[in-house]
Amino acid sequence: MPSDAEWDVLVKFVDPNWVNNSYTGNVAGTKLKATTGWGDNGNGTDDYGFSAMPGGYGRADGDIGEVGGYNVLWSATESGSFAWTRSLFFREGKSI
Repeated sequence: MPSDAEWDVLVKFVDPNWVNNSYTGNVAGTKLKATTGWGDNGNGTDDYGFSAMPGGYGRADGDIGEVGGYNVLWSATESGSFAWTRSLFFREGKSI
């Protein structure tokens, strides 16, 4: 499992202009997402064969949310009792 720093390396390779926590202008998510399977025309271009699929995310109540529109990528980097994650999603015309 990659560290959070290793996710940074991948994202910055895919999108050299990537800005952390910015929903405007980032294209790394689109380039890493699969070309099919994402709802609401949120498919990616899969330029690098990463083929991220929208499996959703687990909720505290045990349900799975946003299948078809959300992907959570875990890291090995801990923060207290949690781990850092990255997310790919399609919402309100923004592909991240």
